[in-house]
Amino acid sequence: MECVTTINYTTMVNGEPTQLFDAAKGLRQGDPISHLLFAIVMEYLSRNLTKLKEVKSFKFHPRCAKLGITHLSYADDLLLFARGDLNSISHIHECFNHFSQVSCLQANLKKSSVYFGGVQQSTRLEIIQKLGYTIGELPFKYLNIVAMISSWTAMKLSYAGRVQLVQTVLFGIQSYWSQLFNLLAKVMKMIEAYCRSYIWSGINTIIKKFLKAWSRMCTLESSGGLGLINLQLWNRAAITKLCWDVASKQDRLWIRWIHVFYIKDKRLEDMAIPEQASWMVRQILSARTVLQQVQYKQQIKKSMLHDEIRDHLFVDCHFTKAVAEGLSLDAKTGCSSRYYRDREGETGDGVEFFFANAK
Repeated sequence: MECVTTINYTTMVNGEPTQLFDAAKGLRQGDPISHLLFAIVMEYLSRNLTKLKEVKSFKFHPRCAKLGITHLSYADDLLLFARGDLNSISHIHECFNHFSQVSCLQANLKKSSVYFGGVQQSTRLEIIQKLGYTIGELPFKYLNIVAMISSWTAMKLSYAGRVQLVQTVLFGIQSYWSQLFNLLAKVMKMIEAYCRSYIWSGINTIIKKFLKAWSRMCTLESSGGLGLINLQLWNRAAITKLCWDVASKQDRLWIRWIHVFYIKDKRLEDMAIPEQASWMVRQILSARTVLQQVQYKQQIKKSMLHDEIRDHLFVDCHFTKAVAEGLSLDAKTGCSSRYYRDREGETGDGVEFFFANAK
């Protein structure tokens, strides 16, 4: 840890570096090496949580037992899963306390919550007293779009600047989440309303007066639009891609989880969509209709392309005859041509072949 606590910096003044000076607080978020060190430290926590499966008194969450899932991590966010009993929760809490003592990293009590499902009220109180966290409720907000736009209203941006800001930041965030979740139509319309209002007025209040329809703004610039992303179409395509992943891949944890609990070695095209599955899983599996239509159209295009190539290269047609005659008559090219035709009855198809050999 010496390289972390004794870091120093230098600045460029008129193109020349100054003398090194020590930092008062060591390595901080934003340094090029900070995310690498964070990943190494979190790997230690991940391995300790994985070892909980060897503890007999620890019980997995009912939906995580078959795959042995104890935790999921995304950047600096951590999800812990266990059965809703005091013994299992105590083992996770002890593991996390050990990690805090070693790494000096602690959970933020204000941003941490416990989510229960099917747990008695008395057991809930015991777990809350043990952990010291608050009880959370689903669903919860992860990113607040309205708050982001509110912070932008103080910026003096032009019309083109607001369009670029919406396209790169807001749509970048929403297009990412659209690849993971099937967003509700009401949610997407609200996001589009705030984006549209900010582009035309520069405020975070939804307005109904605008100079161009939103559907026109989402078209290409060559067609008179602004090249913005149509969130509804993007979300539909992304969910269809997830359905294709479920049907074709099993190298990801969430795909294996769906296969273990819902598909169970059945054909995705023929199986009935399980009613006990979550709304999100049902939406992904329902996208198989769109996926089948796309695959059918691709097969038709490949078949048409194959027929076109076959007709022009291997079947008796005017184009191949013209090429053959032209090459055989052109003595200046230095090539000799041979032209064959299989008689019907010997091959059964009467296919013509052309060979050109350089002298």
